[in-house]
Amino acid sequence: MTTNDLIVAIELGSSKIAGAVGRKRPDGSLQVVAYASEPASGFVRRGVVYNIDKTAQCLTDLINRLEPELSNATIEQAYVGVGGYTLHSELNTVVRTFEEETRVSDDIVTGMEEENAMKLYPGHNILVMVSQEYKIGNNSLNDPVGVNCTRIEGNFLNILARTSVMDNTGKSFELAKVNIANDSIAPLVAADVLLTDNERRQGCVLVDFGADTTTVSVYKGGYLRFLTVIPMGGQNITRDLCSLQLDEQEAERIKRNYGLVFPASADETVQVDASRSIEVRKVHDVIEARFEEIMLNVCHQIEASGYELKNLLAGVVFCGGGINLKGIEGVLTQKFQSTKIRLAHDTAVQVDWDTATHPENGTQGVLVGLLMAGEETCFQEVQMEIQPEDYKAAVPGELFTDEGESAQEERDRKRMEELQRKREEAVKRAQEGKEKQKGFLSGIMKKIKSVGEKFEEGIGEFLADEDNNDNN
Repeated sequence: MTTNDLIVAIELGSSKIAGAVGRKRPDGSLQVVAYASEPASGFVRRGVVYNIDKTAQCLTDLINRLEPELSNATIEQAYVGVGGYTLHSELNTVVRTFEEETRVSDDIVTGMEEENAMKLYPGHNILVMVSQEYKIGNNSLNDPVGVNCTRIEGNFLNILARTSVMDNTGKSFELAKVNIANDSIAPLVAADVLLTDNERRQGCVLVDFGADTTTVSVYKGGYLRFLTVIPMGGQNITRDLCSLQLDEQEAERIKRNYGLVFPASADETVQVDASRSIEVRKVHDVIEARFEEIMLNVCHQIEASGYELKNLLAGVVFCGGGINLKGIEGVLTQKFQSTKIRLAHDTAVQVDWDTATHPENGTQGVLVGLLMAGEETCFQEVQMEIQPEDYKAAVPGELFTDEGESAQEERDRKRMEELQRKREEAVKRAQEGKEKQKGFLSGIMKKIKSVGEKFEEGIGEFLADEDNNDNN
């Protein structure tokens, strides 16, 4: 299989780290040739890496599961989707005034963008800057270049996260020896393949009901207007069910089997084990109480965005693993009443999962979005020193071994073991080459830094001498 057009996507989720390998087809569809996921709840907390070493090991395990699907290639880089409970948006306005009427140029707009990018948020970094409309007089424009004015106002929606978020993510990938081709905001790339242009234009809310977090994104007029993350999700429901003296696996199973469906009768029970059962009514009350709390927080954040649901004509679109709760569509329809409700079980992009497993309904948005956004191949071909005899279907010899087994099968087995050994050696050489290159570049950067420091020191001494001469 050729790898020169394959993209690797990795999503750092609350409950798992998932990876996919795929290629974009000319017709706009996507072919996924490899998929794997690894549990991450022990070291990724609410979507944020807090144990770098364990995350790096998880990434290594994930890569080792993806690579065997592709012969003679090693994963060199990946497109990464990040999120987490520290993610949120802040609106910033940049103003330019002119003494006389001036035609807005590309340089003026670029200067406003650069000023916005320099805005400081203590303890947080700007991950993405989403330009909104530019206001000139009473007019709002998407592109103000070429318009005459004496004052222009630019609005920018900055997506922020704590400084440690990207630092920890970068260190984890560095330890796993995988480069980050590009790091994207998970809710944004998911929206690219889950929402239609019409929904974004008319206005809608995208709610990603995840394991430990619920992300709320508001769109209007084709732009993202608001984003925040609620630190609660489906795992909170599971933990609440544990209060009924259930272990976490039992609680998760019961949550999935019964969900938000009201029990048919008051005395209906669920069998936990041979000696114990629980009233379904109690299970329903626990699930409903936490689900109601999460939805109340969603509604509160929609209000905080400054946009009313009645003005968001495309309604609310739900995605994430939480939308697989039984009965959720009926409960949401009743709760939001006159508002349109849509459960995004699939993406707008046609995806062919040529894999044994694939993500649960509603959870594939980030991976698909990353694969569609990726532009550079993520693989490095490895050269294997294979001899002509490696390809021989058979070699002269006895038909049977002393034990009566097929001698040809034994020769085939040894040949495959030799091929695997050569492939591992080739991968190792490729990795050593990358490490050597990194070391070379690191050495150059240290030399440049050293020269720069000496230059600054020399300039300082020169200026000091000039000051002394002036004083004399």
